[in-house]
Amino acid sequence: MTVVAERRVLPARTPTARPWRRDDIQGLRAVAVTTVVAYHAGMPFVPGGFVGVDLFFVLSGFLITQLLLHEVATTGTVSLRQFWARRARRIIPVSVLVLVTTMLAVRAFMSPLDRKAIGTDVLWSALFSGNWRFAQQQTDYLASDRDPSPVLHYWSLGVEEQFYLVWPLLLVTIAVVWRLAGRRRKAYAVTFGGAFVAVNVLSLAYCVHTTATNQPYAFFGTPARAWQLAAGALVAVAVPALLRLSGRARAGLGAIGVALFALSVGLLDEAGTGGLGYPSWLAIAPTLAGVLLVVSGTGPYSRLNRLLSIRPLTYVGDLSFSIYLWHWPVLVIGMVALDTRALPVRLGLVALALGLSVASHRLLEERVRRARVLVTHPRLSIAIGAALVAATIPVVAYASQTETIDHVLVAPERASAGTPLVSRHVTPSLEAAATDAGPYKDLGCHVGFKQLTLPDWGTCTFGDPKAGTSVVVLGDSIGGAIAPAVVEAGKQHGWAVTVWAKSRCPMADVTKYDPELGGAYTACDTFRAAALQAIEQRHPDVVVLAMSRLSTGELATDGSVAEGRDAVDLATRGLEHTVERLRSAGIGVVLSDSPNRAPFFPTSCLAKTRDAARCTFPLDRQPSVMAAAARALPGEAGLVDANATACPRSRCLPVVGDVVVYRDKLHFTRTFALTLAGRFAAGIEAQLGR
Repeated sequence: MTVVAERRVLPARTPTARPWRRDDIQGLRAVAVTTVVAYHAGMPFVPGGFVGVDLFFVLSGFLITQLLLHEVATTGTVSLRQFWARRARRIIPVSVLVLVTTMLAVRAFMSPLDRKAIGTDVLWSALFSGNWRFAQQQTDYLASDRDPSPVLHYWSLGVEEQFYLVWPLLLVTIAVVWRLAGRRRKAYAVTFGGAFVAVNVLSLAYCVHTTATNQPYAFFGTPARAWQLAAGALVAVAVPALLRLSGRARAGLGAIGVALFALSVGLLDEAGTGGLGYPSWLAIAPTLAGVLLVVSGTGPYSRLNRLLSIRPLTYVGDLSFSIYLWHWPVLVIGMVALDTRALPVRLGLVALALGLSVASHRLLEERVRRARVLVTHPRLSIAIGAALVAATIPVVAYASQTETIDHVLVAPERASAGTPLVSRHVTPSLEAAATDAGPYKDLGCHVGFKQLTLPDWGTCTFGDPKAGTSVVVLGDSIGGAIAPAVVEAGKQHGWAVTVWAKSRCPMADVTKYDPELGGAYTACDTFRAAALQAIEQRHPDVVVLAMSRLSTGELATDGSVAEGRDAVDLATRGLEHTVERLRSAGIGVVLSDSPNRAPFFPTSCLAKTRDAARCTFPLDRQPSVMAAAARALPGEAGLVDANATACPRSRCLPVVGDVVVYRDKLHFTRTFALTLAGRFAAGIEAQLGR
């Protein structure tokens, strides 16, 4: 997101013209940041406002590459020290200021339980590698069920800075080849243009492939986004040719660019569009729009240039880097602190972010970037930048600290109206609740998206494997969450219990559509088929099927996606088919109903209020596939309703007795699951009796 502050001059007769200030590009930067802020603030009519980041990538690739190509043309190489010193002056001071301020605001205004995770996010972001941290979190289902990080937007800064760590090295290598070719104009076009085309093709191919197989790494990963920056670089290498375009041609290309960008903002969706995840092929539209808009402004001013060059737009463009950094943490932390997402509040928070942006731009960003001592001593720029990054460590260490929270106010048992609340020690502590899960992931019994092979039966069998009665827990992540209850029941009754689970994988005979994968979750179908076949061969006495309602919220059917009531009906019939298959093999079946999903993090609410009564929420009454299948197959499958304990009288409790119920919005803590052992034992014994 670098701003090139040079005066416009006539192009020299060298392979690349001297770079000049492009006021129209400052206007495009204003358009990009405005769409992103509007999207994040929840404004209507901008469902694809996130593509402003794609436009930023194109502009950054063009501006930086134009500077580097000019340096190559005039000196024959690139000064890596000077380049990285400019980046350090431009990026690090403001980015560190925002990170430090954000971390201190997190300590002041957000739940103590969020501090450690956000502190880790801040450290990764300070090292310009937050994109990999967020890719990992969103790939891991159990780690992704958390509120958005207030530094999530730093992923794009990580992509750019990683790209610019490698990009000048590539240009230095190409410059050597060009010098060996005699520094001829034709050789310039072939070497630089050919290399940039290769980066575009390879990166785009990787992007499309990874979107289909591991979408978070395509969305956040540098290799899958590099083609968008390289697209801007291609425009930079083509500047001498583009200057010969007629005004009418450039106007036409600009009009197409405006239309493409408007369509992208109005039609695209972060989860994907038309059965494709994002970025995939869909990102070509906003990227091509950015290319065309830059091309249209390469030459004498046109009407579009003049419109984009008006002072209000160029001023916002000058502020765009600061606006981008400030707006997201102000929105996230502000809405948490004020406990509302009302439109006036969001608009007020955007205004606050703009004020902070103006202040940081004037008082820090511009002064550091133009400081004579830093400009003339690039090593000092790099050293100070490194010191500022290191300064985030003690701030994170301080702001992440929290005391143990293991006492909350609860109503005493058999309390009557007006009985005062009592402070009770709860277990696990609220800090420990998030990780209070069974050992099944660590043992490889609960597998992730990509794994197709089944877990090892022996490793995942608990109790005496030669016991006379054997039980299998099979399901999605809910299977892993309720497994401690079944394992405990097995321990009490002398059963061998095997646990197999796969994230977001329904055990109903249906194909799940997963937006993060950008299509059908076929790996789930493969896993389920293999698991059922293995279970039939092993022939346990009872199988406990566990499944979240979220796993069947969207189903892939003949090229379309079924949702709502249609998805419930399909999932119910699919679950009936699975039950009938197991029953026909002489295996008893117990269905575990899905825990009710909380509208907020119950542990965060408890940490903030220390009052369990203020953290209850209503039973959502969403259709239960498990209950519907049990009713459709009377006598064929038993039903265990875990919500009967967690949500008595249609209100879901964050604490039952002295036990914390939820470790996130959906999954029970291991400690609470153990209290359900009796319920599951009764359900399993009923099937054994049959």
